[in-house]
Amino acid sequence: MYVPTFQGLSAFDWVRPAGAPQCFPFSAPHLSFYRARNAIYHLFTALQAVIPRVTVLVPDYNSGNEVLALRAAGAQLHFYRVNRDMQPELADIERLCQEHSPEVLYVIHYLGWPQPLGELARICRERSMLMVEDCALSLLSEPGGVPLGSIGDWSIFCLYKTLPVPNGALLVQNTMPLGGLDGLKLRQAGVASVAGRIAELMVQRLRARVDGAGRVLQSAKRAMGRAAGALEVGRASVGDIGFNLADVDLAMSGASSAILRRLNFDRIRERRKANYQRLAGALHGRARPAIAPLPDGACPLFYPILVDDKPAAARSLRAQGVDVLEFWNYGAETEERSEDVRFLRRHVMGLPIHQDLSSRQLNHVARQVGGMQTRAAA
Repeated sequence: MYVPTFQGLSAFDWVRPAGAPQCFPFSAPHLSFYRARNAIYHLFTALQAVIPRVTVLVPDYNSGNEVLALRAAGAQLHFYRVNRDMQPELADIERLCQEHSPEVLYVIHYLGWPQPLGELARICRERSMLMVEDCALSLLSEPGGVPLGSIGDWSIFCLYKTLPVPNGALLVQNTMPLGGLDGLKLRQAGVASVAGRIAELMVQRLRARVDGAGRVLQSAKRAMGRAAGALEVGRASVGDIGFNLADVDLAMSGASSAILRRLNFDRIRERRKANYQRLAGALHGRARPAIAPLPDGACPLFYPILVDDKPAAARSLRAQGVDVLEFWNYGAETEERSEDVRFLRRHVMGLPIHQDLSSRQLNHVARQVGGMQTRAAA
């Protein structure tokens, strides 16, 4: 049995009737991009035109991509501490505000769980700071009925982490518009980039249903990718680590837009929540959750657990067909000051709970994790 980390793309996703009900963030004023890091770069480049040498407070628990984009845009960064519960140390934010008088507070919502927006918004009001919500990992999350990304002045969403699209990100404007974003000229990524990613998603979906046939096709697809690389066929990746200024002006593909019009976002959110709760119940007492219980209305990206030896645990599960995410092993170099972040990088692993999974696959995940319970109960 094969349980993929992320959702795949089915043939039905292309032919389902269009006109699915809109929800936040799609219903809000926004710009679309190929990747979320591109949106971050363009937002802060536009801010620099209004606030030269803009100073930003950034969480020390980060993927690294957002930090690279912020620095490429010329922002001055200072890192505030995030504790082992993936919550910000408010006193550290207050201290940094006193020391550096920042203009922007950058907030990351981890895996669908909210940050304390009430307190963070209070700090921003008192300090006349702007707030940017990074919802790359938290699309469709609405804890307490309030969509994540709707409180800050701007918010950023990554679409392909939660939805079966080959690429796509949104930059949402909640308050003040930025003239530097008006008339932004973006270009389409090459056919090889989009078609290659579509093929990966469809083969992954097939393999999750028919492992043998899917495995053969997946091997063939990888061989074709290596051949394209040898021929120097240009491709813009998603899900990788890094920041390339040459690709910063890429737009979301027409294929992603076509698929988005056919998705039922409420159903996807409910399926993810149900899969999370099912896995949480099956693993109760057998694995240690890495974060607080899922709040009402939140849309989880994964089921995060703590393991003693993350690489070994990941190898063990992958050998049994369970593809897992070794969540954020590395980030911005400055985070190494924090023992809590070092702990999170060493021990947090994400188990798949996406909308494609069947009850049989979730039971398989629970059995395999339960079989390595000595490592999963760190």
